[in-house]
Amino acid sequence: MSPQHYWQLDVFAERPLGGNGLAVFADARGLADATLQALTQELRQFETLFLYPTAQLDTYGARIFTLEEELPFAGHPLLGAAALLHHIHQRGEQEHWTLQLAAKDVNLTTRRHGQGFIAQMNQGQAQFGAVLDDEARRWFAEAFSLQASDLAGYPASVVSTGLPYLLLPVRGEALGRIRQRAELSTPMGERLAALGAAFVFLLDVDGREGRTWDSAGLVEDIATGSAAGPVAAYLVELGKARRGETFELHQGRFLGRPSLLEVRVGDDDQVQVGGKVQLLARAELLCRLD
Repeated sequence: MSPQHYWQLDVFAERPLGGNGLAVFADARGLADATLQALTQELRQFETLFLYPTAQLDTYGARIFTLEEELPFAGHPLLGAAALLHHIHQRGEQEHWTLQLAAKDVNLTTRRHGQGFIAQMNQGQAQFGAVLDDEARRWFAEAFSLQASDLAGYPASVVSTGLPYLLLPVRGEALGRIRQRAELSTPMGERLAALGAAFVFLLDVDGREGRTWDSAGLVEDIATGSAAGPVAAYLVELGKARRGETFELHQGRFLGRPSLLEVRVGDDDQVQVGGKVQLLARAELLCRLD
C-alpha cells in the first residue's frame, strides 16, 4: 500500500485555527473498516471523513467516523471534503460536487474565498418527528444540569435532514450553565432512541446559538452542520426566520472557537447549510496499515 496522505481543515472558520477541525483522507481505497475507526481515534478529531474516488471527477463516495462510530450523515465533514476536492483539482472559481453516503447523495457547491473556500450543501427537506411532553422536557433539562425554568417556551422537537436531533430550546442565559450529568435514571441514548433521535442540540432560539455533545456526552462539538439544517427548518416553522432568507447560526463560543454557520430554507423547503473552510495542513502516514 502506498503511503496515505490526509489533510487537516477548519470548517465554519473565518481563519485557520478557528471553527471546527476536520481530518480528511482524500483516497481511502483499500483501508479496512477497523482501520478507519482506529485512524479516527488516533487523530482525536470530532469527525474524520474518508473519500473514495469514482469514475466521475466530481463524484466521490464518502464515509464519516466519530471516535465511537460511523455516522450516516454529517455536516461540517462534507463541507470540508468538498473544499478540499476543489483545492486538489485546482479548477474554476466555483465547482459542484456530489458526495455519496450510504443513505443518500449530497450535492455541494464550493467557491474560492481569499485563501480558503466557501462551501454550501443541500440537505434536502427537513423531517419533523416527536414533540416532547412536559415530563420529557424536564428529564432532558435535568440531564444537562438545568432546571425546567431554564427552558424556553418553544416546543422541544425532533428534526432531521439526515441525522435526527432533539432540539431542546433553552433560555440564552442558561447556555453557559449546561453540564451533562454523569448519572442518569435512564441512559441518554435510550431516551433519544425512543424519540427517534441521535443527539440533543440545546438551542437559544432568539439568539440563534446552540451547543451539542457526542453520544457519550464526553466531547462538545464546536460547530455542527448536521444540526444546522434541522435548526434552520425549526426556526422557519416557528416563524423566527423567513423562507428564502440566509441567516447565521452561532456555535463554539464556550470552547473558545466561535463559529458561523450560514443557513437558508428555500421556498421549496430545501435546506441549505454552508460556511467558510480553511486548509490547515497536509500530512503523511509513514506506516503500513494493511
